[in-house]
Amino acid sequence: MRRKGGDEKLRVVSFGREVVRPSPRSPLPLRKAHAHDEGEQEAAGERHNHERFCTNRISTAKYNVFTFLPKFLFVMFSRAAYFYFLVQMCLSWWEIISPFGGIGFTMALLFVLFVSGAKEAVEDLKRHQFDRITNQSVAHIVHLKEDDGDDHNDSAREGYAFGGSHGASSVEIRDEKWEDVKVGQIILVMDDEEVPADCICIHTALDDACYVKTANLDGETNLKIKRTMRGVELSQEEADEHEQRHHEELGDDQQMVHAMKSSTERAKTMRDIDQMKEHAYKLAHIRGKICCEQPSANLHNFKGYVSITHNPWVEEDGDEDGHGGHGHDGAAETPPPSAASARSGSGKRGKEYPLDMGEMLLRGTRLMNSGYTFGLVVYTGKETRIFMNNSETPMKSGSMEYFLNIQIVVLAIVQMLLCILCAVGSYVWREKRGFNMYYLMMDAFVQTNYSNPVAYIVVYTLTFWILFSAMVPISLFVTLELVRFWQCIAFIDFDPEMRVKEDPEDKSLWPKARNSNVNDDLARISYVFSDKTGTLTSNEMQLRLISVGMHRFGRESHRFEDMQPDDSPIHVASEFDTKLPDCFSRIECIERLVDHLQLGVPTTDGAKEALSTQVLKFFTCMALCHSVLPEMESNRVVGYQGPSPDEVCIANTMKQLGFVFKENKSNIMYINILGKKCKFRVLNVLEFSSDRKRMSVIVQDQRKNIYLISKGADTVMLPRTLYGKDTTASSREAVDEMIHDYSCKGLRCLMFGAKQLSFEEWKEWNMAFRLAANDIQNRDKRMASCMDDIEGGLHFLGITAVEDKLQEEVPESIQILRDAGIKVWVITGDKQETAINIGIACRLISDSEKLMVFNEDCKETLRQGISSELRELVRRRADQRKNPGQKKDEELVIDGKTLSLVLSDESLSKDFASLGALCDCVLVCRASPSQKAEIVTMMKEYEKSKLVQSKPWGLKWTGWLQHLTDNKVLSIGDGANDVPMIQRADVGVGIAGKEGRQASNNSDFSIARFKFLVRLLLVHGQTTQYRNANLIKYSFYKNIAISVMFLYFQFDSGFSGQASIDSLTLNFYNTVFTAIPILIFALMDSPTENLETLRKYPKIYNTSNSLTVITFWKAQIKAFVDAAICYYIPYYAAFTSGGNNLDGLFAVGRISYIALQGVVTLEVLTISRHVTTLFVAFVLYSWLIMFPFFYLFEYSMQGFGVPDPQQAGMSTQTFSSAAAWLQIVAAIALSIGIRFTEKGLKAIFYPDDVMILSEKEVSKPKAARIKKSQENVLRMSPVNSREDLAIKISDKEE
Repeated sequence: MRRKGGDEKLRVVSFGREVVRPSPRSPLPLRKAHAHDEGEQEAAGERHNHERFCTNRISTAKYNVFTFLPKFLFVMFSRAAYFYFLVQMCLSWWEIISPFGGIGFTMALLFVLFVSGAKEAVEDLKRHQFDRITNQSVAHIVHLKEDDGDDHNDSAREGYAFGGSHGASSVEIRDEKWEDVKVGQIILVMDDEEVPADCICIHTALDDACYVKTANLDGETNLKIKRTMRGVELSQEEADEHEQRHHEELGDDQQMVHAMKSSTERAKTMRDIDQMKEHAYKLAHIRGKICCEQPSANLHNFKGYVSITHNPWVEEDGDEDGHGGHGHDGAAETPPPSAASARSGSGKRGKEYPLDMGEMLLRGTRLMNSGYTFGLVVYTGKETRIFMNNSETPMKSGSMEYFLNIQIVVLAIVQMLLCILCAVGSYVWREKRGFNMYYLMMDAFVQTNYSNPVAYIVVYTLTFWILFSAMVPISLFVTLELVRFWQCIAFIDFDPEMRVKEDPEDKSLWPKARNSNVNDDLARISYVFSDKTGTLTSNEMQLRLISVGMHRFGRESHRFEDMQPDDSPIHVASEFDTKLPDCFSRIECIERLVDHLQLGVPTTDGAKEALSTQVLKFFTCMALCHSVLPEMESNRVVGYQGPSPDEVCIANTMKQLGFVFKENKSNIMYINILGKKCKFRVLNVLEFSSDRKRMSVIVQDQRKNIYLISKGADTVMLPRTLYGKDTTASSREAVDEMIHDYSCKGLRCLMFGAKQLSFEEWKEWNMAFRLAANDIQNRDKRMASCMDDIEGGLHFLGITAVEDKLQEEVPESIQILRDAGIKVWVITGDKQETAINIGIACRLISDSEKLMVFNEDCKETLRQGISSELRELVRRRADQRKNPGQKKDEELVIDGKTLSLVLSDESLSKDFASLGALCDCVLVCRASPSQKAEIVTMMKEYEKSKLVQSKPWGLKWTGWLQHLTDNKVLSIGDGANDVPMIQRADVGVGIAGKEGRQASNNSDFSIARFKFLVRLLLVHGQTTQYRNANLIKYSFYKNIAISVMFLYFQFDSGFSGQASIDSLTLNFYNTVFTAIPILIFALMDSPTENLETLRKYPKIYNTSNSLTVITFWKAQIKAFVDAAICYYIPYYAAFTSGGNNLDGLFAVGRISYIALQGVVTLEVLTISRHVTTLFVAFVLYSWLIMFPFFYLFEYSMQGFGVPDPQQAGMSTQTFSSAAAWLQIVAAIALSIGIRFTEKGLKAIFYPDDVMILSEKEVSKPKAARIKKSQENVLRMSPVNSREDLAIKISDKEE
């Protein structure tokens, strides 16, 4: 089958079964003689569908029992660090070159892999549990029994089994698992149940429509309406009604809107089992095929059509379609379809009807307020929309991870150089001194003692590589991963200060960290790109002002939300505007409203009656042109639900003013106008889209007049509106001026227009529109063209001006971000005047008179303007650096069309990016969703090129490396159109708002309010950076210290490659003894005692030097010093006399090891700012646990039968020697003394910002003691007084 050459690209789903029945004169049950053939035909059709399409079983897990180990190991060893450790482990088993045994490295690597594997297994087990729950959920699947006389054991299966009439006895609705649902099956979905697969809605309990909640897909809680597919009517009356509605009055894209049924009506339909079974039986006998698009992730569009080859319940026109048959309602007993009707039409093409998203029930949506509905499965499992949208957020790596990788590479190079130098030193020592020591037998050339210099150096290079392998801390990666994970779930996810005060128990509004890799970047943000609506504003719309024609109505101080529900429309109108009550009185005096509701005809100005008529027309049009659903209680409208907050706002306001939209039943809209009932037939709904920026409805009144009503943004409505004589609008300029005035008040404007259509005009257009809807390949383009053709030549009705309230504390939050040195860009689709006024309200713009504004159509003019402003701004910035007190904010505004010119030219975009980087804030208005991501990319590329170009020739690569760690970009938004911007930024933040959850689901961090961004950056960001920076520096420090101690030993051992301790002790040092204190530090310590201090002083943000190349290697220099102290004190204190002499290799090595471990363990205390009893206890425990380890190690070696004679008794000998303890204490005291001296000098003479802030938190008595103890020291300071040290922080406070 082909359709305009395009069906080969479509999915074809056959449904229904071939049924053979006796002649219509003897409506008997299915004969047993035909059961075999019928079953074969049904089975063949099912196999045809089932073999081509995937199952409905889903799996989100990464591993299973068989693939876990190979996949996990592959992922781990594909990382450079873990591959490095794997190579180290393999080399350690090469006894010829390894100074250690392989057991130590192997156990260390296995321990790290075990911890990481356990974490992966636990997370994947949760995925398996979720998959199992989902796959084993209950689905109700319709099955036809083959024969009444067959075995009835099937009726005993779990599920619905109905008895009674012939239809009842031949149908069964079974409870089966979701994973057993297959394409082509008919399923039953009950109220409050989730749809198990992507289905086409084929029958509903009430009014051919049902309501679904799509929160699982897009987070929106408003109910969406779904209509039934055409062609599957279950009676001739139903088919006639649909056909008449379709041909005479309705278009194919019609979106039917009804009032939501009461719980009584819904319960009645759910209890009507007889009706349900009749519907299931009839639906199962309808045959046809659905041709639709291949699986896609698009949640908003669906293309396809259905071809009904046989519907036995509807009389068909044999001449036209080649089908014969009859229709029967089957009230009490439903006869099976006739054999004639089954045979007719076979191999012929049936009637075709277009399908779109209006008939689609997507998997994961929940049926609400509808009783029940039947669906025909078209997509299952991994091909469903929800599964195809489950793409993971792009993998992002934080700046510290980049920094860590760079330093590992540098350290590996340093390690290789040391290995080569030591190998060369070993060869030189052998040549100069080794041959002279006969007892070493250096003249015997054996393995590892090669005569060839190159072979000797290569082998010893590998030996020293293994010896110094501890330089890269294997425990760091596990520790850092655990710390980041804990920082997310414990400090961010459960932060009580980041919960909505109105509903602190609503976990959906709690903060959520989704990507722990970028925790550290929260303290390095230079740019914030923010959406406006729903991000800075609350997305709670309230109507403030309107214009009816050229007449303005409303008081800015009036608040509709403050009115009481039982206030009369006249009272509400008088409070809103004093002219409205008189208009309402005249409207109430009209006997036949339908005679005055000429919606598309302009009203002559000048008379009071004319103004009343204009009010009547405009308010009626506002009550008609929307897609909201009324909420009913006790047969009374109590509110509305809809996809757009603007529409809900206008509908609610019209309800308060007495123009109440009651319901839309069978496409008849019932309106209550000041107590008088009116009804309109909805012919077409031309839906809103971000490209169209408008929506329209075509309605027919009771006098058969047809009107098109349209509303939308002024940019698309102004060109489509008529002006001048015989129109409502005097001129385009006058209308534009009104919109400008409303926009200057920060209000969002919608413009309304209407026109009258003749029946012939509408019929001709509707036919073209139906043909466009049937064109699968070019449907969108052709439908857009049709809609554009009809939406022209409108008469101006009026303007609504809606306020979108700012969220609480938005102005204060933006001010804090700007004080923190963060450049804030706000990107909105609003009109420029509206955007500027909102920018002023939220303190984004400080002086509207000094704004740099770019509204250009010519690229060259724009280029000259940007260049001129850039030169002037560079000059002003230079002057401000000379006179810091004269600094002024620089602010820029650009509109969407000008931005398009900027983004289309590379040189122009670079100039604009340079200008924007010098500004404190930028406001982009009239921007399209695609431009948001392009702006983020533009600024990221600019910052990268700026750093690269700032470096001298030959060092350009350092600029690229610096870009990986500096000037990070953050994007924040709340809607699906913000997702590309969020994912393009280094850090993406989603607002869990009223536009759904797509932004938050695709973000790195999710918050409920914009104000929480301040705490996320200033508190969590700086705290995380402080902890993780010290974790990284310390982890390298302790490992380099013990490796350097081995290096020092080589100078006294002829560069032999011999280690002073065994490999197991070495690896316990890294993974056990020194791992816990720094882990506690990274989880508990903080830069200030009260974290709110970091928020109170925002100017210290992004000024920390806690982890730079200088501070990193400064910590490693300290490792060289500590290693020297801990090695040389025991080495030179070794003595050979007495019974407890400590001159052996492992005796000196063990003393050095104990001393070094004490130093690096106590180092955690010296770098911490807040020492607690628990912290001290863990530090002491980590050092003291080492002593029983040595005894346990010796006993274990003996127990396993592999004792080391050199280690036997060493623990007792060492710990019983007073000299050994003296050496340990001396080494620790000297090293820690140096550290405290350095820290004290820094605190006194060169304190950083955080140190000064910490002192501000100190209690007054303690501060007085500190000040008194420093009075004498301050005289020696290069500054005059203690207050001078706080100049920097004082300037920042100002």
